[in-house]
Amino acid sequence: MTHVKRTIGLVTAVLVLAVTGLAAQAQPQFGGAWTLDRSQSQFPAHGGNKAPSGAQNQTPSLVKLLVEQNGTNFKVTRSMARDDRERTYTQSFVADGSENTRQGHHGSTTVSKATLGGDRLVTQSTTTMPGKDGGDAKSFSRESTWTVSPDGRTLTINTVMHGPRGDRTMKTVYLKS
Repeated sequence: MTHVKRTIGLVTAVLVLAVTGLAAQAQPQFGGAWTLDRSQSQFPAHGGNKAPSGAQNQTPSLVKLLVEQNGTNFKVTRSMARDDRERTYTQSFVADGSENTRQGHHGSTTVSKATLGGDRLVTQSTTTMPGKDGGDAKSFSRESTWTVSPDGRTLTINTVMHGPRGDRTMKTVYLKS
C-alpha cells in the first residue's frame, strides 16, 4: 500500500510540474518599465523624404515603455522625449484575439486585436481613412510581435507596417529599467 501511495504522489507531482510549466510557457510576462536601446534597434527609412540638415535621426532621444500586465489584460504607456518636449500615449487592450474597433481623427476607423501565446504577444491593427472629396479610402496596417529574452531583461518588438507606399519594418529593443 505504501508503494502505491508513493507512486500516486510521484505521478501527481509530475503532473503539477508539467501543468505549471505549460502555464508559464503559454503566458510570457511583459510587465515592467523598459527603456529603448537605440544601439540594438533598427528604424525604417522615411521613404524618400530627405531629413533637414542636422536631423538625420528623427526618432525621439528617450523612449520608455511602462507595461502593466494582468493575465491577458495590458496597459502600455509610451513616453517619448525630444529636447524639452515629452509626449505620453497610453493604450489598453485584451490579448484574447477579439477585435476592437475605435473611431479616430478625421473619420478614421481602427480595427485592432492582440493574441498572447507561446513566447510572444502579437498585436495587429488596420486604420482606414476616408478619401478626400469622395476619393478612395486609404488603409494602413501594422503587425507587431513582442518577445522577452529568457532572462527577462530585454524586450524586442518587431513591427511590419503596410501602407499605400509599400511595406516598412522596424525593430525596437528595450532594456528593463
